[in-house]
Amino acid sequence: MEPSRKNNVSATAAVILLLVFVAAEMARPVGAKRAACSHLSGKFSGACTFDYDCAVQCLDESPDNTGGACDDFPGRCYCQTQCPP
Repeated sequence: MEPSRKNNVSATAAVILLLVFVAAEMARPVGAKRAACSHLSGKFSGACTFDYDCAVQCLDESPDNTGGACDDFPGRCYCQTQCPP
């Protein structure tokens, strides 16, 4: 039994989309989302995949933190702080 042409096209499209996503992530310079005044989160555990989760953790860690963003590969959570004048 041969796979249907529709399934073949769908699988090919999914692979191409995945490759484009991976290429875009790899082309992004390291530290692109990281603020000038940032530090690695002390409490975030696991791979950082969503900036929102990282920001919530950073805001809970310290009142000095203004947000957070995932960066690096595999993703790590970096907390952002106000830069000194």
